[in-house]
Amino acid sequence: MAQVIVDVLVYRISLVSGGSAGASHIVSFAFGLLVSSLWISTGVRRSVHGVRPATVAVRLAYVGLAALFLRGGILALASRHEPGTAWFAIIPAALAAAAITVSGQAFIAAAHSPARLPRRTRRRLVMAAAIVYLLALRLVYIGGTEVIPEEAYYWNYAQHLDWSYLDHPPMVAWIIGLGSAVFGATAFGVRIGAWLCWLLTAGFAFGLARELFGRPAATVMLFLVSVLPFFFGTALVMTPDAPVTAAWAATLYFLARACLRNDRAAWLGAGVSLGLGLLSKYTIALLIPATMLFMLWDAMARLWWRRPQPYLALALAGVLFLPVIWWNSQHDWVSFLFQTAGRLQETAHFSLHELLGAALVLLTPTGLWAAVVALVAGFGKAGERTDPSPDPPAADRPLPEGEVITRFRIPGAGRSAGRHRFMVSFTLVPLAVFTIFSLTHHTKLNWTGPTWLAVLPAVAAMLTCGNGSGRWRMIVRRLWTPTCVTLVLLYGALLHYIAVGFPGVRYPAITADVAGWSSLQEQVSAVADRLTTSTNRKPLIVGTDRYNIASELAFYGHPDGPQQVAGRHLFDQNALMYRDWFPARQQEGKNMILVGRRPSQLETETVVSRFDSLGSVDALPVRWNGQVLREYYYRVGYGYRPGDH
Repeated sequence: MAQVIVDVLVYRISLVSGGSAGASHIVSFAFGLLVSSLWISTGVRRSVHGVRPATVAVRLAYVGLAALFLRGGILALASRHEPGTAWFAIIPAALAAAAITVSGQAFIAAAHSPARLPRRTRRRLVMAAAIVYLLALRLVYIGGTEVIPEEAYYWNYAQHLDWSYLDHPPMVAWIIGLGSAVFGATAFGVRIGAWLCWLLTAGFAFGLARELFGRPAATVMLFLVSVLPFFFGTALVMTPDAPVTAAWAATLYFLARACLRNDRAAWLGAGVSLGLGLLSKYTIALLIPATMLFMLWDAMARLWWRRPQPYLALALAGVLFLPVIWWNSQHDWVSFLFQTAGRLQETAHFSLHELLGAALVLLTPTGLWAAVVALVAGFGKAGERTDPSPDPPAADRPLPEGEVITRFRIPGAGRSAGRHRFMVSFTLVPLAVFTIFSLTHHTKLNWTGPTWLAVLPAVAAMLTCGNGSGRWRMIVRRLWTPTCVTLVLLYGALLHYIAVGFPGVRYPAITADVAGWSSLQEQVSAVADRLTTSTNRKPLIVGTDRYNIASELAFYGHPDGPQQVAGRHLFDQNALMYRDWFPARQQEGKNMILVGRRPSQLETETVVSRFDSLGSVDALPVRWNGQVLREYYYRVGYGYRPGDH
């Protein structure tokens, strides 16, 4: 309690003295932590035996930084949602920080006392604490940072609800629409759906690992989908990756039950999950050829070719996907063509190295190495059952303490040969498609993310094993702890830096891609108000890049935004769905405020030819947390004339 009182008092004194909210938050936390350390840390040092003081100090500092980053998110959430509430938000922020520091210090003392906790218990407690911490970290920061351009674009989807869209199916729009209806047109309202989708991903990932390798591996699997970058990000940013990853995990879970447990009812779950996934992102269709390969490869699964359940599941998925098919039939199949022929017609580009780099980012080098080891390791050697009967209930039996494991033989549920085929089929088939595509075309960072769900249970099983032999597995185990420790702190530091900042540390210009949009919108709105007053006509605002500027100005200009912000299609350039939302012919005669990243975007021959007259190009400095990130530019055009179409 003393820590909280000192924290709150110092924070308020600092604000009254003219300090910024970010600096006051760090200073007050440091004072509160100092007070706490005067008596708690002394108790920790007395309880710890056989551990160097420097090690204890590093661990205490780690806990302190984790607490600082979480409380920064609480302050950012309060101040972004309700400006001027920082005076009161410091109280729950200080309480949360105190709870983390006191709990962490108590755990450090218990872990190294003479009556120390068993190693397995310590590992489980640490994983549980990390899962809860990362879940809370994302929950507070989803509302404490501005929406990125992709999220703002999908929010515009939700303002024009339909059965599908040019570049994606409708699920992301439906989820954002529901979140915004409950929590308003805020970053939290946009992103809460992603956070909830992650809960579904985590639940089905846990179930998948339990089906394949037993409950101990399932617990580690839950930790992996909490800490690995791709899965951390799907709960933080609302894109189609959030729902499709949840659907991917669910489909794999039901397919594992159907093919490895001979569970007929699981095909129903697989069909529903696949259908919902197709409503989220087309790439989940890659699970269909992966399923076919597994049903050809595995003797037990091969029996399903003669049964109706797989075909009924596929038909059910198709029924759920019918709205997208119908929409495409009414729009000249533009979405299907955009994602197939459109991709193939892009300029030739070798990007295999980019695909590999993306995997390193999504999984970390340690995670990717562990996945490769799991893929090449031969689970299921001589003596494994290959009959189609269900697995025995003893599948969840944990590994006896100290048992020696050889040749990566990992205990748990399912036939070893069958589960390895399952893992290989559902990992390598999608990866093969992306790899072939990367030989001649650009790839994107997020494409392979859900694909790794099939192999992660085996990674979790490797990490679950005792002190068995296996050089590569031991390397993975030794690297995993420092990787996860670094990731947890890195996530908190990056989110804190973006939302709150660090005193004396400036933002690079690239930060303008994820922050400062509300500042830009306020300035553009001021220009629009002046133009409306002088002409007695409300202007149309136009973003002159692909969709970023228009989407962000629409979001932060709500409620009038979606009807008043259009894209660069008005000047014969690609602006994705804005062409349908704002047909050029309907904008004839309007005054417009053109907004771009560079003056050259506002001075093209096409832009000049479309107006009766144009004003000068002027700068708009974009600010975030008191710093200027970069300059945007605007120009007023009078009397728009559509081109000949």
